[in-house]
Amino acid sequence: MRKYLEIIIHLLIWGTGYSILLTLSGSAGSFRQGEGPYWAAILFGTLVNMVIFYTTAFFLVPGMLRLIERKKFIILLIIGFTGVCLLESYIDYSFVSSFFIDNETTFMVHFFQNFLVGFIVLLASLSYALFNNWVENEKLKRVLLEEKLYTEMAFLKSKINPHFLFNVLNSFYAKTLKHNVPELSDGLLKLAELTRYMVYETNEDKVLLEKEIHHLKNFIEVYQLRISEEDDVNINFDVIGDIHSVKICPMLLIPFVENAIKHGINPQEKSEINILIEIKQNKLYFKVTNPIVKVTNGIVDNSSGFGLANLKTRLAILYPNTHTIETTTEKDTFIAQLNLQLN
Repeated sequence: MRKYLEIIIHLLIWGTGYSILLTLSGSAGSFRQGEGPYWAAILFGTLVNMVIFYTTAFFLVPGMLRLIERKKFIILLIIGFTGVCLLESYIDYSFVSSFFIDNETTFMVHFFQNFLVGFIVLLASLSYALFNNWVENEKLKRVLLEEKLYTEMAFLKSKINPHFLFNVLNSFYAKTLKHNVPELSDGLLKLAELTRYMVYETNEDKVLLEKEIHHLKNFIEVYQLRISEEDDVNINFDVIGDIHSVKICPMLLIPFVENAIKHGINPQEKSEINILIEIKQNKLYFKVTNPIVKVTNGIVDNSSGFGLANLKTRLAILYPNTHTIETTTEKDTFIAQLNLQLN
């Protein structure tokens, strides 16, 4: 409804402006009123200014706000605007001027008049577009603030259980050491590290990539404790490049691994997951491949953490225009890839 109301307002404004110019031109006697469609000359100028206004407001300014190199855009805007004024002035000088009583007006006079009117329209268009952009940004800020407050409250509530679980795991770990059960104690230690990472490390905006990878490896090792030695499950984890000096937003990579384990492992048959992390020129390349298993034996949880769908939304907020995420299927293999600019 609001969109249609805005269209009606725009039509009324342009229609009113055209009517005023038509009335003033006719009453001033500047046209040969009986010898030509002087209304067409006013309509032509109005349409040109409408093109300038809406092209700038809905295409050029939004494009400029998305670009990093805005100097080139401004130069192109100036060239384009000058070109439109030259074209309009040529048409006025060659054809429209025949409707005037004084048809000896020079080309430069036409150009100056069109440039002045077009420049005013251009400024109005820029103001309109920037105001709309400001309104949309304010709406987005309010939405993000509400979501942030909701998320913080939910996270604060959810921290009660992880804290409790973390303390219980530490107690169990101490007891297993007393009873000399190394396999169980090692599993409890890994599980405690997983919980500690989720409770404490995720408070930071960014963590060292080394810590995120350590969390992934702990997750994989805890999972491998859940399956028997007879099951033919192989998880390969390769890291290429320097992971000690770069940072990443926490919990970004774990959904890929969770998804691969949930949908790519059936202990009743041979299953293989390949995980690759490569750091090159401050860019992260992450790839996970797993077989597509239609039936599982119930070992894997029904939930998969954040999930890839939610991850895409999170990446759009945390790394706007600096990431690509792609999921493809080749034969019976599922491939998930993430490219990320780390700075």
